Amino acid sequence: MAHTKSKAVLILYTVCFSAFFASLSQNIYSPILPIIKESFHVSTAMVNLSVSVFMIVTAIMQIILGAIIDFKGARIVLITGILATAAASIACAVTTDFTLFLIFRMIQAAGSAALPLIAATTIGQLFTGNERGSAMGTYQMLLSVAPAIAPVLGGFIGGAAGYEGIFWILAAISIVLLVTNSITFPKDSPTESMQQAKGNVFAHYKSIFTNRTGNVILTLSFVLFFIYFAVIVYLPILLTEHYHIDVGIAGLLYLPLALSTIAGTFLFKRIQAKIGLHTLFIGSNVIAACSIILFAVTHFVSLVLMALTLALFGISMGVIPPLYSTMITNEFEHNRGSAIGMFNFIRYTGMAAGPMVSAYLLTMMPSAMSFSLLGLGFAALSFCLLPPMFSPQKRTKQKKHHM
Repeated sequence: MAHTKSKAVLILYTVCFSAFFASLSQNIYSPILPIIKESFHVSTAMVNLSVSVFMIVTAIMQIILGAIIDFKGARIVLITGILATAAASIACAVTTDFTLFLIFRMIQAAGSAALPLIAATTIGQLFTGNERGSAMGTYQMLLSVAPAIAPVLGGFIGGAAGYEGIFWILAAISIVLLVTNSITFPKDSPTESMQQAKGNVFAHYKSIFTNRTGNVILTLSFVLFFIYFAVIVYLPILLTEHYHIDVGIAGLLYLPLALSTIAGTFLFKRIQAKIGLHTLFIGSNVIAACSIILFAVTHFVSLVLMALTLALFGISMGVIPPLYSTMITNEFEHNRGSAIGMFNFIRYTGMAAGPMVSAYLLTMMPSAMSFSLLGLGFAALSFCLLPPMFSPQKRTKQKKHHM
């Protein structure tokens, strides 16, 4: 697609705000879980199921939609996804049956799952070199902001208008995004991969898994987001049981992690044009591994020290996702939709596995040992996977691309 710079920037912010809305749809729901339970007269397990199915559907749809984008184009997926999100949001607001509510929530997840995926693939198509990295930083920044403000909005809207009010708001935003994207998002022009596609999705994804760079990024992404969510779910237990902090106040101690993650995305936008991707890869992975190990050492010692290590971890979590996304789009120019879809799927899988597996680890060994092993494991993987990824030939290729 050939676009003027101003047109490209308009498309960038349109798709990034669409991705922000997808994250908002996911995270705005948490504060109203008690309202859902009371309104539908269901058990806590059933309410939690409505959260889990959203994540599962979102993860699965990354693979499905990624291939469709490469084979059929992004516009039809984008418009269909927003339409599905709007319709499902309205249905969630008006239904009085929990089974139907659960089905509509799954449809909402399937529709909104397209938005971050299309944002990342569109950035890869519109921008190259340093501009691509900067645009990825903008994209990741908005994705980082959504989880920070969504629970606050969810609590406010849910308290004032019930769970129905939240879904009516989501429906209204969906309609605005539908109109905006219909006007601004360009029509797809056939790419080489779309013209040569034979419909063999398995062969399409095989090319990603057999690529060395793809293997490295997918493996490290799974481990990193596994650890991230292991930390997230362990924090409230630590703060309430070890430090005896009230649950309401304990929520404030997530701020160092949330704010530093946002700061990390700003940092990536500023430095990616000055520092090579291979250097950023090494540095951010080292910071992530060290901060995890420091968390293991400090979390039982001092709240202040723990907050500082979480802030350091947050900075790495602000840098690494846009860095990995940029590297993926650089590596897979002709099937970036499938590559980003697989990258997102692996991330979501790590998010889902982290809380479950880490809970088992914490029953087998002390938390300090568990998180130390996780940090050392990530460091070891980063080191072992580094040589094939950054061979002299690859460094030369990346240097030319960076310039």
